[in-house]
Amino acid sequence: MSVLTTQHEAAPAARHRRRVPLTQVATLAGFALPGFILFGMFVLYPLISGIRYSLYNWTGTGPLLNFVGLKNYAYALFDPNFRVEFWRAVSHNFYFFVISMTLTLFVGIGLAYLATLVKDKGSRRYTVIFMLPFTLPPVAVAYIWAIYLEPGNGVISHILTYLHLDVLDLPFLGDANLALPTIAVITAWMGMGFPVLVFLAAFMDVPVELIEAAKLDGAGKFRTLWHVLLPAIRPTILTIMTINFIGAFSTFDLIFVLEGSQAGPNYATDVLTTLFYRTGFGGFGTTAQSMGLATALALLGFLIVVIVSGIFIAIQRRVQD
Repeated sequence: MSVLTTQHEAAPAARHRRRVPLTQVATLAGFALPGFILFGMFVLYPLISGIRYSLYNWTGTGPLLNFVGLKNYAYALFDPNFRVEFWRAVSHNFYFFVISMTLTLFVGIGLAYLATLVKDKGSRRYTVIFMLPFTLPPVAVAYIWAIYLEPGNGVISHILTYLHLDVLDLPFLGDANLALPTIAVITAWMGMGFPVLVFLAAFMDVPVELIEAAKLDGAGKFRTLWHVLLPAIRPTILTIMTINFIGAFSTFDLIFVLEGSQAGPNYATDVLTTLFYRTGFGGFGTTAQSMGLATALALLGFLIVVIVSGIFIAIQRRVQD
């Protein structure tokens, strides 16, 4: 009985020790309030407004009068004509993600690992070089690469001619099979600096004892990378994959500048953002034009991103455990 009594007496005391003074709560709330206000203004309010707009047949101007419920979603997913455009755009987004993610993993991890093998000053110098394309405006990058890839007169064409590889001088942006992979490669090149820095930081965070043990076992640089470093940075790889997937579904500027609003040639580079643009703001090649339908497309893309990103995060937590 005395033990039980002691436990019951200790419980209120423990609860009492966990209480936070009201002044401290008010101070913390005051610091957090501006962040919540900005989050509500720029995230919650647009999201709620978008959900509301997607339930109306709205042209983008004037009041919301023609309520259609979920018809915009049903039209995008099941209409015999429009669903072809929607699922084609979604498949292009996934295709874009696979290409850019493959390059990001192989090239990004390779460059980060090479940076760990040089001296500290050299490593910092190389990381600055890797970040330079990341700092350029996407529109400027698109125009530069449009000049580089011009068949017959571009820089790439002259290099291939000099190397006697004229057979590879192809219309990279004018071929339906090459246009989207080409833009994905440009996107991966432009954003390569960020994953290189993240992978480099992850490599430097690996315990030195693991690397030294691998060397004592006779492992070379490649085996150390494959059997020690890569398993240690799996959560980081999944994080980069999540960020890359979100970026693949938000890509627009490079495609718009290089291929136009119709995402040519013959809609070979059409993704959800370009389809949203044509549907909401008008353009040739759309079977329907409505801001309400365009908002429904945006929310469907948002839903796909949330689901797939949630899967990546769940895998990441399991790997960390």
